[in-house]
Amino acid sequence: MTGQGDRGAEREVERWLRREGLPAFVRRESRGDLLLARTLPFLVFLLITSVVTSGLVRGRITLEVNSTPLGIALGLLVLFAALVALALPIVVGALTARLLHRSPGAAVPIAVAAGALYLVAVPIAVAVWQSPTAGAATAASHIALTALSLALTWLGAGSLVASALTTAWRQTAAVGLLVTRALPILMLVIVFAFFSRPVWEVTSTMSAERLLAVAVFFGLLGLLFVVPISRSEMRELENAPSETDAPGHTDASAGTPPTGAPPLSRGERLNLQAGLVVALVLQTVLFSVIVCLILLLLGVLALSEEVLHEWVGDRLVFVRIVGIEVPFTWALVKTAVFLSCISSLNFLVSATTNTSYREAFFHPMVDGARTALGVRAAYRAGRTDVALPRRVVTPPGRRRPGHSGRPADEQPDAEPGMVEPGAGSAG
Repeated sequence: MTGQGDRGAEREVERWLRREGLPAFVRRESRGDLLLARTLPFLVFLLITSVVTSGLVRGRITLEVNSTPLGIALGLLVLFAALVALALPIVVGALTARLLHRSPGAAVPIAVAAGALYLVAVPIAVAVWQSPTAGAATAASHIALTALSLALTWLGAGSLVASALTTAWRQTAAVGLLVTRALPILMLVIVFAFFSRPVWEVTSTMSAERLLAVAVFFGLLGLLFVVPISRSEMRELENAPSETDAPGHTDASAGTPPTGAPPLSRGERLNLQAGLVVALVLQTVLFSVIVCLILLLLGVLALSEEVLHEWVGDRLVFVRIVGIEVPFTWALVKTAVFLSCISSLNFLVSATTNTSYREAFFHPMVDGARTALGVRAAYRAGRTDVALPRRVVTPPGRRRPGHSGRPADEQPDAEPGMVEPGAGSAG
């Protein structure tokens, strides 16, 4: 029979596995532990989202601005406020998760408050402001979303997405490396397309649904590259021999499973692969957003309204947020999104095939998976004294040991990295 102290240590290991986005590594009988507390951050996210979106939909402001610079400044201010409103649910949800991590006892009062607001107050407000039918529909949808959130949390979907978001956020330094290293070359191609009239004629006629379909198409193409590579990495991790000769070695920081560790189940293998894929997808989305913002800024600075009107004709319509016109046309937004989708596919292929990019983007995630396998082996063996490593992201540019113990650039099968100017290339 497991003692209270051993069970507490096991829960620490299980929390660590969930933080690493590996809920399938947790025993099935333990997946319901602290289910409400683990679901609360997402429920708070849903609550804030429902309040913010209802405010954006109902809000309308009418102003008469005669000064063009003042109008542009006001439009940028409204755009910034809209971005803050969209980021607010994520920030509040993350703060809730941090609060519950530091003070687990706060789960009950937060659950009562969030449940009362989300399941009762918001539907009543909708019923009063709109109609009883709309209020009933809102209540039914909120109840269904709450039940779905609990089910997905039990399955571990929340842990997987949260860990992938954390990994992608901590890899922003690597994204910065790519922006400074590869983006200038990529922008030479993208800018030529950006100033091409046929591209604008095509994108300006796209509906939102068609543009979304194009983005999904590029996403599916990217998955065709990522999934096979992640599968081969997982196969390599499973077949890697232990770096220690002592049987039963359980030092998680070594990053390899001890001798005799139980093989991964199909669900665990899928979980490990999904974590790599989701994290890389989020990195790609971040890179795509950076490219899109650069193109939006370039379009505002370089393309006059007369030029755009000649290119797209009567389809030149400015974007409006809560009734206020912002200095972006829908044609500019669609073109920037379209070209950023193309650039994101280029980034995804480079991050998974080019040696220097793999060291900066893909290998740190693989190293984390290797460490998690060591923790999982100790956990499945019933060891509760395993030292849980902190999540450490390999700094971009640092050499990762190759499969033979040597740096990757010393292996005979390694691809040549990018040659960068500066000292250090002299030999």
